[in-house]
Amino acid sequence: MKVLNYASDLAVKTFVSASAKGVEELINAWMLSKPHTFVTGLEFISTVDPSSNTLEFAAIIVYQPSEQDQF
Repeated sequence: MKVLNYASDLAVKTFVSASAKGVEELINAWMLSKPHTFVTGLEFISTVDPSSNTLEFAAIIVYQPSEQDQF
């Protein structure tokens, strides 16, 4: 029995913005540029930078790249 390791084909992309709407816009633009990408995981977080007391939003996407999007 042959076992395939799909985890070796996964990649991670991070989006950071000062607003949740900004992160959404960054994700939408990226997804439009890679229409054949299969997203396998999404984590959305917000953090406060202790040095400046500013709120920052981030999204981390785990995805499987597509050969069709490499061109």
